[in-house]
Amino acid sequence: MDNTGLSKNDKSLGMAIHLATFLKYFFPFGNFIGPLILWTTNREKAFIDHHGREAINFQLSLLLYGVIIAAICLPFVFFHAGDFISILEHLDDAYYRSRSVNANQLGGYLTVIFIAVLLAFCIFIFEIYAVITASMKANNGELYRYPLCIRFIKTEEAEFTPATAGGPASEEPTATESASEPEVDFTEPSSSSNEQNTSSKNEQSS
Repeated sequence: MDNTGLSKNDKSLGMAIHLATFLKYFFPFGNFIGPLILWTTNREKAFIDHHGREAINFQLSLLLYGVIIAAICLPFVFFHAGDFISILEHLDDAYYRSRSVNANQLGGYLTVIFIAVLLAFCIFIFEIYAVITASMKANNGELYRYPLCIRFIKTEEAEFTPATAGGPASEEPTATESASEPEVDFTEPSSSSNEQNTSSKNEQSS
């Protein structure tokens, strides 16, 4: 999409759609409510429609990744539920009797908690990076596609042609154009061909 045809308001609105996903840190489902309101009220504009779809798709993808992580961790939690209760009893007893608890008693819980926290932290950093990048692209009047994003809401592939994505269009002629242009030989006839023509004319005159 050519950014020369976009107003400053369109660029600011596209940036606001991505930044509105951070509303989830202030109230539940703010990452969906904020972008949806900005997107649906201005979706008749192709630029806003594209960024709105990308923002919602990315948040849905993050939600799916979070559910997958929880689904992987839950079986370990249920499997070690008895150990967890005994751990709480040990901690309570250690608190009142000033006894230390061996870390080995925690079993697989430390590993599961560490992996879950590490994955959640990686997703958090990845989200911050991707959303800020998308916001900067929108503010510059450019299109952007989130990495590792599942397109639940399809976007138009035609938007990413060089002529519409803001990139330089190719100046090379197409096959049909090159075939329609006849080839013209601008080379001058050689002197030997001229001498042959004059000699043939002399023979005919004689």
